[in-house]
Amino acid sequence: MDGTKALYYAAIGLAVLIGVSIVVSVVSALLSLAWAIVSGIVTLAVLAGVVYVLYKAGAWLFGGDDADYSASDSLGTSGSSSVASTGNATESRQDRLRRQYVEGQISEAEFERRIGEELETEERDDIDRELERER
Repeated sequence: MDGTKALYYAAIGLAVLIGVSIVVSVVSALLSLAWAIVSGIVTLAVLAGVVYVLYKAGAWLFGGDDADYSASDSLGTSGSSSVASTGNATESRQDRLRRQYVEGQISEAEFERRIGEELETEERDDIDRELERER
């Protein structure tokens, strides 16, 4: 084998080595970019979930529009409170229950149970008022 042929094979080997190196670098860069995009999307999804949970917890704790009104309704309907004695307050609670049912926040069974409690409270308040008038 003469020197020119060896130099020729060495140049071809070096070119192949550089070509493979470039291909590996490009593939590595593309995989890194894909990994960065996937990890970014996962991070945003987790962050959105945490923010949603915090929003719902805040709405539940502070009684926002999206909060479940079961605690406040059961407190408002127990006993003979001054709020339950007014007709407008009872109507607003009934309207609120209707809105929650229509928006899908409470089930039909829960809606019927709460409306039944409201009607019983309303009847009790009417009877109490009649008894007070008779005294």
